[in-house]
Amino acid sequence: MRRVLILSWLLLAVPAVSAAQMPPKPAVALVLEVSGGRIPGVEPYREITADTTVTVPAGVRFVVQHYESCRRLVLVGGVAKFRVDGVDLSGGRSSDTRVACPRKVTLKDDGASAAVVMRSIGKPPVAVSSRPEFVIVGPRATEFTGLRIRRGSEIIVEQTFVASRGFRWPHDAAPLPAAAYYELELVPARADAKPVVIRLRTLEASAAADEAVTLVSVE
Repeated sequence: MRRVLILSWLLLAVPAVSAAQMPPKPAVALVLEVSGGRIPGVEPYREITADTTVTVPAGVRFVVQHYESCRRLVLVGGVAKFRVDGVDLSGGRSSDTRVACPRKVTLKDDGASAAVVMRSIGKPPVAVSSRPEFVIVGPRATEFTGLRIRRGSEIIVEQTFVASRGFRWPHDAAPLPAAAYYELELVPARADAKPVVIRLRTLEASAAADEAVTLVSVE
């Protein structure tokens, strides 16, 4: 009887251990817009992982950027099935256009403290357009409440996150000069934590048309 009980316990435990060791599915797309209604569990500036199926209700506009294919898709009603290398669309009305592939910066906890202590990005600086767009993603994105773009002590633009952690360059703000250096400062929610600073460099004037979004993944 004892041997049977031990064998039964092992059979139950093995699947649980295997499931715990399975790596998480990679993020393959970024939601840009949900308008005309709601999609349960889907919000703007949230990432979508591989093998996810999104059902878009009739009349709802769903805009998403797929990372690997560098395409921006618009679906009004219908179903979208996400793969690493593309998206399968069915039903509804859809369109897609090729866009600049997103840049990605990954910030990792250095393990020195339980507070928000991240490795700031040193050399080389992250290349951005003169009207940069940032999205804060990753499991620790909620630990930041806003961002600033500064040059020395001068704050060029500043934004507090409200409904999402996305930043688009303000329409009424002048573009940044080409080939200039700036800092992107992520503002932590904790008062005792230091901001994370990422060095930026705007592209040369010849590359001004590059409007790629920069993903800052906080892990």
